[in-house]
Amino acid sequence: MGRKYMKKIVKLTCLLLAVLMLASSFVGCGAPAGEDQTTESKADGTAEAGSDAFEETTEEEYKPDIEQKNYGDEFYLWVMGDVNPGRYYWVKESSNETMSDAVYGRQEKIRQHIGVEIVFSGTESEDRYSGPFKTAVKNKDGSVDLLISHVYYGIEGFITGNYLTDFSDVAEFNLDADYWKYQFMEDIGLNGHLYLGFNDYNILYTHVITFNKELLSKYEDQLDESVYSMVDNYHWTLDKMIWLASLAYVDTTADGKTDDDTYGLTCYQSVPFVGFMQASNINLVDMDESGNYVLGFYTDQTKQRMSDLVDKLYNLTRSDLTCFKNNWEFPQITSGRALMQVSRSLDLENYMSSDVDFGVLPFPMYDENQKDVGYRHLQWGGYQCIPSYLDNPEMTYETTELLAYYSDDVNIAYYEKLLGKKVADAPDDRRMLDVVWDSVCSDFGQTYFTVFYNTNILYALPNLTREGTTENLASYVAQRQSTVNRNLKKFMARFK
Repeated sequence: MGRKYMKKIVKLTCLLLAVLMLASSFVGCGAPAGEDQTTESKADGTAEAGSDAFEETTEEEYKPDIEQKNYGDEFYLWVMGDVNPGRYYWVKESSNETMSDAVYGRQEKIRQHIGVEIVFSGTESEDRYSGPFKTAVKNKDGSVDLLISHVYYGIEGFITGNYLTDFSDVAEFNLDADYWKYQFMEDIGLNGHLYLGFNDYNILYTHVITFNKELLSKYEDQLDESVYSMVDNYHWTLDKMIWLASLAYVDTTADGKTDDDTYGLTCYQSVPFVGFMQASNINLVDMDESGNYVLGFYTDQTKQRMSDLVDKLYNLTRSDLTCFKNNWEFPQITSGRALMQVSRSLDLENYMSSDVDFGVLPFPMYDENQKDVGYRHLQWGGYQCIPSYLDNPEMTYETTELLAYYSDDVNIAYYEKLLGKKVADAPDDRRMLDVVWDSVCSDFGQTYFTVFYNTNILYALPNLTREGTTENLASYVAQRQSTVNRNLKKFMARFK
């Protein structure tokens, strides 16, 4: 989806403007009588007096330089099953349903273009999938061409054991194309090597803020601008989200108990909470001035912001206006008892049968000074992993490139057609989904979390804000920082 889709919108908008400009020369504000009202096209595509036509110049969309051919071969796709929605990557047949039609159509285009049949294999979930992948590559049995992995399980071993191809070494990949996310890949690269791929073929799995439009309408007179304008103007911050949540709490039964109340914000207090750190432009792991990777959220530049973030979320979890639990028993946005909820982007599909008219917002920035960085959304779906051994490398690389290129229709099918009128026909919400997709990121520390897995640093934010915790930020870091930094140093020494 992303930029390639938006480019199409821009082209249509330019065409519409051209028509309107041409039409305007024939109505009330036209040239004075006796003057030539024709226009002439300039080199930059704008109109100039004296021409009989308006000529539009547009940027030509990039297409992969892959000739039509017939490999007559199969491409073996493995999808780690726990956190990746397999049916969005492959379907056996079209079933006259929005997503299956789009996914099957992608497979059919590849079949027609290069004669490749994509064969799907589900894999074990979480850490149980890495063993079979390693065995397949080690045995050179050609049973896998592309793996969609977990976001950290297995990654370290795949790379240190030389099980993966470096994407930057593959001539068939145009990593500058709109459908690749090169910066994302570079952020989790190792000394210039890009072992993990990410592009439009990856269905976005991050977290968003959903909100109940009917409930919000009750408080609009207290807003200086709409919530969408807050996002557009970079006013959508953590403090603004907390303030908005404070408006909506209602002790429904007036009994002082919170069981049936209406809340300002609800959330599963685990994985979604991690994203508030990256959204505040704080990374789990960062590179210091000497070029070494270190614990990123407790440096001289970040420790005060991280401390403030922990305090704000700690206080928020203990207030009556929110309901955060380390399970899924909190009131969902579909119950009508929450103004806002932190939701997985993939869960939006499940909300469609609800009577609640919901909207979508990105995760908030820490404050308005973050404008130069903008919004950030931590990706929780898997990466693309290409084995270091392949039966037919050229076929694998070309198929992978085409999977990315032909994913535009699949992403549009999910974010527009499948989500239907609740999002697609609400232009502001559709635009918010673009903000989310264009700001998706990963964290070096998340990707290589198994390097220091026993420290549980990745889940620091939910752990420090959870009810019953006895640790503060300083003590939490003190117990883990030396282990994290030492393990990172050892890990990176293998790539010097």
